[in-house]
Amino acid sequence: MLATLADAPLDDPNLVYEPKYDGIRALVTLTPSGEVSIASRLGNDKTAQFPEIVAAFAGWARKSAGALLLDGEIVALGPDGVPLGFGRLQERIHLVAARDVARRAATQPVALVVFDLLREGNTDLCGLPLRERRVRLEAALESAPAGVIRLSRQVVGDGAALMAEAQAEGWEGLIAKDARSVYRPGKRTPEWRKLKLVQRQEFVVGGWTEPRGSRSRFGSLILGLAADRGRGDVSPDLLRYVGHVGSGFSDETLKALGARLDTLARAECPFDVVPPSNETPHWVTPRLVVEVRFAEWTADGHLRHPIFIGLRDDIAPTSVVREAPPPSSA
Repeated sequence: MLATLADAPLDDPNLVYEPKYDGIRALVTLTPSGEVSIASRLGNDKTAQFPEIVAAFAGWARKSAGALLLDGEIVALGPDGVPLGFGRLQERIHLVAARDVARRAATQPVALVVFDLLREGNTDLCGLPLRERRVRLEAALESAPAGVIRLSRQVVGDGAALMAEAQAEGWEGLIAKDARSVYRPGKRTPEWRKLKLVQRQEFVVGGWTEPRGSRSRFGSLILGLAADRGRGDVSPDLLRYVGHVGSGFSDETLKALGARLDTLARAECPFDVVPPSNETPHWVTPRLVVEVRFAEWTADGHLRHPIFIGLRDDIAPTSVVREAPPPSSA
């Protein structure tokens, strides 16, 4: 179930408020025998990439948890155990070899913040109201090992203090959820609403530019959104240019992302209109999705001051659209 970017009151008795955790959305399946699997929202298997989450769940599941299907967010942790931003997960999500995963896990710990319970034993809970699922979730996780497995913070009816904390701490925002809502798998619905404090969203990569000076691999990524061919025919293989992003990359990210770009190289420009560029452009098949923070949209639909946050391998290019609040009905 996905949230819609929309306003919501901070004092509604039918709403619950949670921090907008800045990580990788994950569905975790537990079996009574202790088997654990982790999947992204696209269904990609993430089990081997986060062995500490698997280890934390496995022993507990055998002892007391039983069969569960949990919805949550994998977040990077700082030295004090406080969740960090999505960018800190970048160096982990590309790893495949067990040795590399273990080495990175030792220097960049993670936790799973759980916010919903979709199945308990053989019982599908999606048709229950959120408030009832939350009660069951809290009971299910009561004996879970602390630290790696965490229950999401939730405030009922009054989110003003949580919003003030979000502003003071520089969070991405809050999620406001209707406590009466059932769980709608795969659906983006206003029953869950994103209250964003910063402008950031996903974009599709259509190309890259030559680097300047000592910069390696590429100078910037050329970003777009699915273009309209006319009469409502929107194609993810044809992009509308929204801007270049050239800042926010570590040397390791430049190397890893550059290798991915090489595999997608093509001669034809994937944009409906060839974008302007200060350096030589190279085109790629639009399959990579990146998350970007930016100051604002310009009047001509371009990004002002974009900064790269990370590569999203858990989001399909076909689902990426410009996020905007729905028009007011007033």
